[in-house]
Amino acid sequence: MKVAVTSTGPTLNDQVEARFGRCPYFLIVDTDSMQFEAVENPNLALGGGAGIQSAQMMAEKGVSHVLTSNCGPNAFRVFGEAGVAVLLGVSGPVGEAVEQFKAGEFVSAGAANVQSHFGMGAAEPQGQAPDASFGNSPTGIPSMGMGRGMGGGRGMGGGRGMGGGRRRGGGRGMGLGGGGMPAAGSFGAQPLAPALPEGQDELQSLKEQAEALKRQKQKVESRMDQLQGGRRVVAFVQAEKCVGCGVCAGVCPNEAIRVDTQAIVDPDRCTACGVCVSACPNEAIIISQQGKQ
Repeated sequence: MKVAVTSTGPTLNDQVEARFGRCPYFLIVDTDSMQFEAVENPNLALGGGAGIQSAQMMAEKGVSHVLTSNCGPNAFRVFGEAGVAVLLGVSGPVGEAVEQFKAGEFVSAGAANVQSHFGMGAAEPQGQAPDASFGNSPTGIPSMGMGRGMGGGRGMGGGRGMGGGRRRGGGRGMGLGGGGMPAAGSFGAQPLAPALPEGQDELQSLKEQAEALKRQKQKVESRMDQLQGGRRVVAFVQAEKCVGCGVCAGVCPNEAIRVDTQAIVDPDRCTACGVCVSACPNEAIIISQQGKQ
């Protein structure tokens, strides 16, 4: 089995990188032999679409699982189409993370755990903390760690945020300060979200189960399509959201989009780079397998 791990460096002793699309390296590890390939991330400095491009690259490497700390919705969607499982909230040395994976200490995530553009630039937006990790809790409910930041002269928190930049603000930071990072595999042991009002918890649980089954069905269908036809991943315009503003056509580096009342994608020119997804003001474009919309 081959798994991909986001890494700060090219060895198994380097730390798991918190960002997926903008990690410095991907380590492709054979879990049986622990032999690995270090792949330098060419999408690290992209202005947009880094997560999508990186997800496509890992899918093409033939990995079955991706281990990282955070993954945005666009990359997560590509992995879902490709049938690749995503494990979130992973930290520590890469080699140890792979051993924990082999021991069954991680659970595949059901959804992305950060917003689009997470990790872009040198620091996180002021006052914005990343979402707690999904996937390593047996219930799928996000857990939240408490981190205590040591306030400096300029109000700089002592712990690094998961986006790679330092957290600004007061002495106490929610989430991932230097003293509050849970060890890999321990996220499910953190306090769960507050209980729902009486009579609502069962309904919420059923809704979550239904969503999980829906996502599983989509992954199975996606994998079947891959085995049967090997469809390409391209940009797709959601007609109900598109207003024909032309922004996507203006930013497409491959001239794959034209506007005729609404945006139209030429699948033969589209490389699924994701620039149009990031630029669209109405979130009308998604990355999907050709013919699967």
